[in-house]
Amino acid sequence: MTHYLDHAATSPILDCAREAWIEAQCALALEPGNPASLHAGGRRARRMLEDARERIGAALGAERAEVVLVSGATESDALAVAGAARAVRALAPGRTRVLLSEVEHDAVGEQAQGLADEGFEVSRLRVAPSGVVEVDPAALSADADSLALASLTLVSSEIGTIQPLGSLVEALAAAAPEAAATGGRPLVHTDAAQAVGVLDTDFAGLGVDLLSLGGHKIGAPVGTGVLLVKRGTPLRTDRPGGGHERGLRSGTPDVAGACALAAALEETVRERGARRAHALGLREQLLDGLNAASDSLGAPIRPSVDPGLASPAIIHLSIPTAHPEAVLMAMDAAGVAVSAGSACHAGVTRPSAVRLVMGASEAEALGALRVSTGPSTASEDIGAFLRALPRAVAAGRALDEREGSRAARSSSRRS
Repeated sequence: MTHYLDHAATSPILDCAREAWIEAQCALALEPGNPASLHAGGRRARRMLEDARERIGAALGAERAEVVLVSGATESDALAVAGAARAVRALAPGRTRVLLSEVEHDAVGEQAQGLADEGFEVSRLRVAPSGVVEVDPAALSADADSLALASLTLVSSEIGTIQPLGSLVEALAAAAPEAAATGGRPLVHTDAAQAVGVLDTDFAGLGVDLLSLGGHKIGAPVGTGVLLVKRGTPLRTDRPGGGHERGLRSGTPDVAGACALAAALEETVRERGARRAHALGLREQLLDGLNAASDSLGAPIRPSVDPGLASPAIIHLSIPTAHPEAVLMAMDAAGVAVSAGSACHAGVTRPSAVRLVMGASEAEALGALRVSTGPSTASEDIGAFLRALPRAVAAGRALDEREGSRAARSSSRRS
């Protein structure tokens, strides 16, 4: 039996989503149809798709017309960041700057790098040692005229810190109050992939222009996702070809996937309070267990950030002087699935860029585990993690010492 503690990478599909997917596929098998077709089967598929779109919007506090269906958060981030920045610059050529934080997912950061190759200037919001981005209204106001887009995640996918999105929205609204549709103000985007299950993600209430979400992070099938686009928000696409999704994403839509995503979102939002309480209880059990096991661990293992500043579903642990791959393999051998950091960096041993900008040493930034829970996580899963941890940490430290000795001998021979 695997004790799965890697929900921030992907979460098991929910029963409601699986059932909705099967029901939709059966309906489409009995009466096939492309949602763009005018015959009876096509019209039925279109009704199913638009019903799912309506439900997705309602769950996220958005209008149906604001829901763009995509393949996941990575595609959603790409369309939002690149599409919005290009559209604003086309309307207002002086807006050539993109603002990000140092805790953004690579799906956002690499899109921004691509924009830099197109002549955009990419600026970064400073991250405090707490892991929380610092929003300076005065600095934002001074540079607001050149800004095309600001992107700030709601919850860091790596360290779990909850970011001050509301402060950023307020500061930019005060600095540039004109209409976005004419390029009169910068647009604001957020990646809410890790937030939906624990935070209020009402689109209208957040005040952002664009919101990205991947389905498999909330128990919908892999390959489903959404981009919410506020009415009047300018957006350009690099995927023309069929006019689907308001002309923003060409290609026949996945009707069954949309139905499954709607079901998963509805359940996640409906049970958000209970899920948050569940995650808080699991985190408390984990932290209490770490304190109790400090002697067997050889040295205290603590959260990398203040738990009060983070999502209760993501616990990032600092384990200096322990080789992360050895720790992961030992945990895996014990039947416990965790992560060494962002899922997009799986298999790559390198210091966490986020931890480095927070002021951590290279050893601290390299030696870390991310434990992430979900609705299916049980107390026994945390117990299994705590039982496996001492041996895993010992294996990680032993490998780290051996590699350190080899490096020292190699350096000595060269000198």
